[in-house]
Amino acid sequence: MNARGVCLHVFFCLIASSSTTTKEETTLYLNKRGNVEELRSILKFIGVPDISLSSKPPSHDKLSFEKSSECLNKLKSLVDITNITAESELFLDAAGKPSAGLTTGNLFWIGDYEMCETLRNVTRQDYRSCKVTAQAFIEKSPIPLTLTWTGCIPKQCQNGSLTEVLPLLGDWVTEKTKGQITLNRNKWTSDCETDLELDAGAYAAITFLAIVGFLVVVGTIWHITHPIILSLGKKYNHDGSDTVDVDLDNGGIQAVEEISAKVTESPFSNAVKCFSLQRTFKSLTSTETKAGQVLCLNGIRVLSINWVILGHTFAFVQGKLSDQSYLLDLIKRQGFTLIANAYSSVDSFFCLSGFLVSYLLLKQLTKKGHLTLPQWIAFYFHRYVRLTAPYLMMILLEGFLYRHLVSGPFSVEADIATNHETCKKYWWTNLLYINNLVPWNPTASPCLAQSWYLANDMQFFVISPIFIVLLFLYPKIGNKVNTVALGCSATAAGLITAYYNLEPSMSLGNPQNFVKLYRVPWVRITPYLVGILGGWFYWCWGEDAKEIVKIVPLWKKAIVALPFWVVTALIEYGVVFGLWSDLKDRFLHGKAASNTDSIAYEAVARIAWSLALLIQILLCQFGLGGFINSLLSWKGWLVLSRLTYSVYLIHLGLISLIMTETRHSFSLEPDFEMAVFYLGVMLMSYLAAVVLYVCVEQPIASLESITYRKK
Repeated sequence: MNARGVCLHVFFCLIASSSTTTKEETTLYLNKRGNVEELRSILKFIGVPDISLSSKPPSHDKLSFEKSSECLNKLKSLVDITNITAESELFLDAAGKPSAGLTTGNLFWIGDYEMCETLRNVTRQDYRSCKVTAQAFIEKSPIPLTLTWTGCIPKQCQNGSLTEVLPLLGDWVTEKTKGQITLNRNKWTSDCETDLELDAGAYAAITFLAIVGFLVVVGTIWHITHPIILSLGKKYNHDGSDTVDVDLDNGGIQAVEEISAKVTESPFSNAVKCFSLQRTFKSLTSTETKAGQVLCLNGIRVLSINWVILGHTFAFVQGKLSDQSYLLDLIKRQGFTLIANAYSSVDSFFCLSGFLVSYLLLKQLTKKGHLTLPQWIAFYFHRYVRLTAPYLMMILLEGFLYRHLVSGPFSVEADIATNHETCKKYWWTNLLYINNLVPWNPTASPCLAQSWYLANDMQFFVISPIFIVLLFLYPKIGNKVNTVALGCSATAAGLITAYYNLEPSMSLGNPQNFVKLYRVPWVRITPYLVGILGGWFYWCWGEDAKEIVKIVPLWKKAIVALPFWVVTALIEYGVVFGLWSDLKDRFLHGKAASNTDSIAYEAVARIAWSLALLIQILLCQFGLGGFINSLLSWKGWLVLSRLTYSVYLIHLGLISLIMTETRHSFSLEPDFEMAVFYLGVMLMSYLAAVVLYVCVEQPIASLESITYRKK
């Protein structure tokens, strides 16, 4: 029997085995429902033996249904083919069923979610959509896969009762497939829909949205109408002697704008206009640049966030694949490591953040000599307010309102509920930016999974003046302190890896890597420190280097720059693709990476990546970037780069929303299907980010700027 036949064999036996029906009764039923001979020929063609049609089906004892419970009894009555009712027919129709492609890991058996609603309406009984998952192994596959089933479950089997049946069926499936499919009887989970009520967090989210919406509408209307209101019935004195009438019907709008510009507005009017879509869209789409800006960072920032989205898209899709074993074929491709090991994209952001904070603060210190206490308070207040406003919006949306907006067979996902519970209990840790440390040993999904990065970045920002001021006042001491801190962080990464016997990078599948290494600041600070040193170096010698490079012939520039570009590119290649052999060993042969390799990679990789990236930034700024600098400094990146923070906040929830609402499985083959899906996710992330930017991020930034200027 082939694998597809095994799969269908299991399914038909599951239905038939729930009764002690005879051959004659079964044939009679099939003749009533359709042409039994056609069904026999089809089953024979695909390799399913004629067991349930030509002989007595297995009894319930074959499934070891020795327990007696309401759940088991109800399920038996529903699949009793000698007593077909409208209820049982709809129940079977709504249930997920094995599909073709079992040998390639098609263990994604999704039922008809809408049929469940029909079943409730027809029977007037409490049926709920439920999702069942189990850890499964297919013969010759060294990695565990996930069997996912959804269907409409009666009330008797909800609230955990379904788990009485699952291990029994798992054993039976393993027996019937003669070991081709093995299910871990201890790894079954089941989740069913529940009736949700709006809690305080949901009401807070609705209130926040209503306030923002109101301010945007009022601000936009006020921005458009305020100049007209000022001009109606008025005459404006341009030169102190003559007056000018404003004719709104004959090109007077320009004059109105001139009048508005010359009238001192009240603080209230200025504050309301901060929420004007006309103003915020203008700010978003502006491509004006100022002297001293590091333009190549815009391109790096956009490419890095797109890389983050790529990695997260594939990570989420893996749980809903119709060809899970195809992942093994992808791992054989070296290029796939760019997706599997996309974690360096986050190190790029840390490096860029450290570089900008260092460079800008050093420029400010140069101009003022020192900062007063109010200026230091403004330094932190400015950062906190600008980051926290859109962050709070997403906490409220994803943590409290999101679960009320989803439907479908995966609206019962466990991580949705645990994310809500975590936000409900620990939302304050997010607003204090300590959620990467509290709770210390998380047992549930975090409140906004990507927020660990924001906590680290804020913590690094808080302590950054210690390193930067030392570099400003005492460069030698500052360099030594930064170097020692880098060494301590790298050593900590190596020691933690050795102590917990971790593998290099989360791409190798060890969940402890995230808790012990990936999220903790004493490990993740290395690229930030490299960025701080880079900002100091550029502040010290950037302008001088530019002047020198300007007078150097082109061929000499190429001779000087080419080795640096080649070496840094090779370093970056090694950091990302150096794990390819470990990935193959881990997932194709079940062999873990050696402890020595793991320690070396965790200790060195982040420093190597960020140092290579920093050198490339400096080459671009010194005039040694060539076409690469021209590409990264393209003004179009400037618009997209303003959206990267909002994209980062939004994209993971958006992917989760798509995965939750989906009614089907995904396929990684052919490649262009995933490419289209990824591009769609990326586009929707940017479009949603535009809304968050123009409605929350930029208005709050404008309000903060007004307050800062007045102070």
